[in-house]
Amino acid sequence: MNKSFWETIEKPVIGLAPMEGYSDSAFRRVCKSVNPNIVTFTEFTSADGLHFAADKMKKKLFFDPSEQPIIAQIFGKNTETFKSAARLCEDLGFSGIDINMGCPSKKVVRSEHGVALRKKPDLAFKLIETLATSSHLPISVKTRLGWSNGDDLTSFCKGAESAGANMICVHARTYVEPYNVPANWGPVYEAKQHISIPLLGNGGITSLEDGMRKKKNLDGFLIAQATFGNPWIFSESADSISFRDRIKLMMRHSEWLVHHKGEQVGCREIRKHLLKYFKQYPHAKAIRKKVTTVESLTHIHEILSESVELVEGQRK
Repeated sequence: MNKSFWETIEKPVIGLAPMEGYSDSAFRRVCKSVNPNIVTFTEFTSADGLHFAADKMKKKLFFDPSEQPIIAQIFGKNTETFKSAARLCEDLGFSGIDINMGCPSKKVVRSEHGVALRKKPDLAFKLIETLATSSHLPISVKTRLGWSNGDDLTSFCKGAESAGANMICVHARTYVEPYNVPANWGPVYEAKQHISIPLLGNGGITSLEDGMRKKKNLDGFLIAQATFGNPWIFSESADSISFRDRIKLMMRHSEWLVHHKGEQVGCREIRKHLLKYFKQYPHAKAIRKKVTTVESLTHIHEILSESVELVEGQRK
């Protein structure tokens, strides 16, 4: 357990952003197999749930040792349940704890969690301080520019640092802006000038090169939706990876997901990934249709083997 983790980690920090429904253990392993040096985060997990039903919620925090360094992301608004969640995260062997103060889901916001905490900065800072003083793990915060604009981002970042945050990551959109609105990184660059802890950016990154261009004075960046169907975004030599090698990784992804969640749930969840994997291949319409009904690993093996012949045949 190292409080200086975010200070000492090699810069720029490059990582897979936490994404509910996507950044589970299997997908994190896929991305780490492409680039072992990235940092990964769990899907956001309720601190209340970890306090009242730890055994049930532990499955969401499952990770394979190969995923390290991995950060547990939690959400909530109760200091006592945050303390319980922190102890559990320490026991499970995480490299750090990240507090979600950016989720724009209506259900989360109605519960006054996620980005809703930006409207209650005193409570947000109290939660940060609670974890910073009760846990041996480094504490980070994932947030957005603000509620409707980024005017208070700098003051929020300064307050989070004073409360004990060891790193902050900012999604460069506000709560009221949909994801198709271009990310606005300007306020993030400005905030970095006023704090001494690492500050990462997130939002609208389309490639590793794009992330490096947008980084500027920041300490790194997290990539989110652009990883869907394209974990190779983390590779500097993505263009040279053969289709056959990509298929092998898709198969490992399927196996890891089924191994962790069981064949019924795993096959149901891998469908969305397989659809996105094949979206970039214009001749794979038939394959995309088939993956929407996969029900077993054997079936997935058959479809992926068939796809090699189909896609490579169309390229000749």
